[in-house]
Amino acid sequence: MQGRTCLVTGATHGIGLCTAEALARRGAQLIVHGRDAERVAAVEQSLRERSGNPQISGIVADFASLEAVRGMAAALGRRLARLDVLVNNAGALSIERRTTREGFEWHFGVNHLAPFLLTNLLLERLLARERARIVCVASNAHRRARLDFADLNFEHDYSGRAAYARSKLANVLFGAELARRTAGTGIAVNS
Repeated sequence: MQGRTCLVTGATHGIGLCTAEALARRGAQLIVHGRDAERVAAVEQSLRERSGNPQISGIVADFASLEAVRGMAAALGRRLARLDVLVNNAGALSIERRTTREGFEWHFGVNHLAPFLLTNLLLERLLARERARIVCVASNAHRRARLDFADLNFEHDYSGRAAYARSKLANVLFGAELARRTAGTGIAVNS
């Protein structure tokens, strides 16, 4: 991964942290994302120490706000001429019904709309590379879901687990459609 620039969203714990550490150990120029500045700074420092890779920086944005996602993309646009790998990992699960700042059902907003927007805002940077990769981290929960276009905000018969599963189905569908739309560009899309 030497010479390749990678962004991992939701990189402060769990799968995102493990992914970030693996990329750091392989020599990638790595950007770790999280919603808490202190946690992001701690992960940056820890990854530098554990991997011996000094090319690690962080970026902070709360994916419960599409405005924050736009700000993150703008900041990355100022920092990066190109991006080789985007790992859309950020996501969460909550039992209670919540909404994002823009009023979207929280799981759908955080787990799907935020990475959808970020990917589209960074697509030009990814297209600047010959062999870029986008990974949409999903879950087997998507197999239990169905999209209800009449109630995408899940205002009726709410279930946190069902809302999570629905957001993960949206991730898988987005990955498949993005792969179709970017065919022949050199971008590999996986979910």
